[in-house]
Amino acid sequence: MKSALCYFSGAGNSKAVAHDLGSMLPLDSILPIADVMNDPSLLEGTDTLGLVFPIYFYGPPALMKRFILETLHALDLKIDYLFVILTHGGMPFYAASITDRLLAEAGYAASYVSPIAMVDTYVPLFRIPDSKKQTLKHTKIAKRIEKIGKELLEQQLKVATRLPLSRLMHTMWDRSLELRGEKDRHFVITDACTGCALCARTCPVKNIAMEGGKPTFLHACEQCFGCYHRCPEHAIALDPKPLRGYGWYTPPKSFKA
Repeated sequence: MKSALCYFSGAGNSKAVAHDLGSMLPLDSILPIADVMNDPSLLEGTDTLGLVFPIYFYGPPALMKRFILETLHALDLKIDYLFVILTHGGMPFYAASITDRLLAEAGYAASYVSPIAMVDTYVPLFRIPDSKKQTLKHTKIAKRIEKIGKELLEQQLKVATRLPLSRLMHTMWDRSLELRGEKDRHFVITDACTGCALCARTCPVKNIAMEGGKPTFLHACEQCFGCYHRCPEHAIALDPKPLRGYGWYTPPKSFKA
C-alpha cells in the first residue's frame, strides 16, 4: 500500500492546502505535479491518491489536463481511493465536472471531490482584500481544511456532480486552453526589475526564461499570477491595467498556523 498527494500551485494557495492536508493524513509523499510528470515512477504502486489544484477560468489548469490524460493514464494505477481538492477564488463552476470527465477518460474515478474558497489572486478583475479580510478568510480556510481532512481520514464518498451543460462547458474550456498561453503578452517588465530570476525559478510550468538578465515569457502561461505576486520589486505590470488597481498577495505557508 502506498499513498501520495500531488499538487499544482501557482501563487501558493494550493501548495499550502496540500501540505496542511498532508499533516493530517497518513501519506507517503507530497509531490508537485511537475515532479511526477518528469518522473512518473514516483507514483508507481500508489493505491491512495490525492490531487490538489486551483481552478482557472472555470476549469483545471492546462497542466492538470496533461497530467491526467498522459501521466496518470500511462501509469494505469490501481487506485482504491482517489480524492480531488479544488481551490478557487470565486465559484467552482464546472471544474469538478470537467475533472471528472478527464479522470474517466484516463480510466479513473474520484471517490471524493471538494472545493475550498480562497483569496482570489486574479488581479486583472479582482481587488486583493486588505490584511484584515485576508485573516478572516484564512480562518475559514483552516476550518474547511480541518473538516476535509477528517472526511478523508474516514475515506468518505463525495463524488462530483455533472452539472447541466457540462459536456458543452468542457468543450469550451478545452478550446480556451489554446489561447491561454498567449495571455502572458499582457505582462510588462518594468525598470524596477533587478534580474533576481525568482519568477523564472518558481514558475510552475517553466514559462519564464532569463534573457539579458531580464525575464522573458514563453507563451505557455497558466495565468496563475505567481510571478506577479512573488516579485519582490513588484516589477511585473499589466497592460491593460487591472480594473480595480494593482494589489499583491502572499499566501501563508500554512493556513493552520
